Amino acid sequence: MVAVWAVAVAVVLMVPPTIRSAIDLAATALYMGGTDHPLSIPEDTTEYINFYVNWAYNGFVAPSGLCTGGDPGCTPVAVRTPAQFWPITGLRDMTYDESAGIGLANLRNCLSGVACTVTDAPFISTGSRQLTDTSYTVFGYSQSAVIASMMKSELIAHPPSGTVSFVFESNPNRPNGGILERFVGVHIPILGVTFNGATVTNSPQSTPLNTVDAAHQYDPVGDFPTNPLNLLADLNALVGFFYEHPEGGTGTPELQGQYQDSTYYLIPTTTLPLLRPLTVLPYLGPLLATILDPALRVLVETGYDRTINPGAPTPAKYLYFPNPITTVVNVLKAIPTGWDNGIAHITGDPANRPFHTTAPGPYGVGGPPVYAGAFDPYGPPTPADLTVPVAVPAIAPNPSAARFRPTDPVPVAAPRRVPSPAAALAEIDAAPADAANPKPHRQQRAERANRPERISTGSRRAA
Repeated sequence: MVAVWAVAVAVVLMVPPTIRSAIDLAATALYMGGTDHPLSIPEDTTEYINFYVNWAYNGFVAPSGLCTGGDPGCTPVAVRTPAQFWPITGLRDMTYDESAGIGLANLRNCLSGVACTVTDAPFISTGSRQLTDTSYTVFGYSQSAVIASMMKSELIAHPPSGTVSFVFESNPNRPNGGILERFVGVHIPILGVTFNGATVTNSPQSTPLNTVDAAHQYDPVGDFPTNPLNLLADLNALVGFFYEHPEGGTGTPELQGQYQDSTYYLIPTTTLPLLRPLTVLPYLGPLLATILDPALRVLVETGYDRTINPGAPTPAKYLYFPNPITTVVNVLKAIPTGWDNGIAHITGDPANRPFHTTAPGPYGVGGPPVYAGAFDPYGPPTPADLTVPVAVPAIAPNPSAARFRPTDPVPVAAPRRVPSPAAALAEIDAAPADAANPKPHRQQRAERANRPERISTGSRRAA
């Protein structure tokens, strides 16, 4: 064996440096969609998959710096997941746990070199093939972030032979803010939803599963209130689901914190979701929203404890209330701040603030800084600075993709084909019974309906 290893090392050393670099840089980015978007043909359209992958790559994967092989970045592959959530996506569809379990089984096969169901660029057909790269970056959004979180737990228990990293957007398992951690331990049988806790962060420091997790402020999926008894914060988060959660969302991320192998970013919301409906009114609407935002934001933020590191698992704190005197003082300060914001808005001059107030940060007047510090970090933030714009070309050179931008409406998927009952049952049976439970001490056997998968039509943006 020693002789064999010696020969292998000698062969590698004899390979020209340019060829060795190409081998080292071979990498694949695995993209999974949110609920009702399995990223497979014909269930989703080619146009939609192009739009989604480009949004994920340009907004998150490329700036993360975790997927550097190939040109540009790394080879894009859309990994199929059922992406179902009974009864939201269809009355005969799988429950949330069942769908996540089958998606996990397919992702596991892709990372293990076993044939898995994928859609390759330019995303015109879906099929089964074996992936052979040794470096992968997994992108998960909403329901698929749950799948990626479960996969990360498995890889910590059974380390991969190559390099695997993760990029999350709107992660329900976000340790501080994710809705599945806020109500950890709860199981809703009729919906088949298990609140399975936080994405783990304790991969081996010598071979870390480096992770970047980005969340939009007030998206209830990844930024749920710390105290669910704060009804104003709950209502704002509920409205925020429609404004801050849909795929295609953009913004300028700010470093929020580090926790072991994970780096967290917050994409601030310039206008509270509760005030966003005002902005559609001509002339006065945007001005009123600008003036009212500072005072109302102070009240909404009383439902959040922004001093906790985003990587620290934080279930709901029903007794959390900030200092009431401090809150009243901040509300009073926020009133003239709103006047200054309105004057700056009307004049188009951010420096025109006659009441001499300071423009507040994302957490409002008197709020703490966005950066909550680092806890046992494995190194500098990953990436060193996600806030610096990265110029990257589109990764899916399909002519129909050119007309889609992150600000455009999300394309509506074509009607979905109903697979045969035998194929659907085989897919369900292929998933392990405990696939939807990433933490051994919290495993609860997910209910699995012995019924065929039915693909619903239309495009929804459920979590």
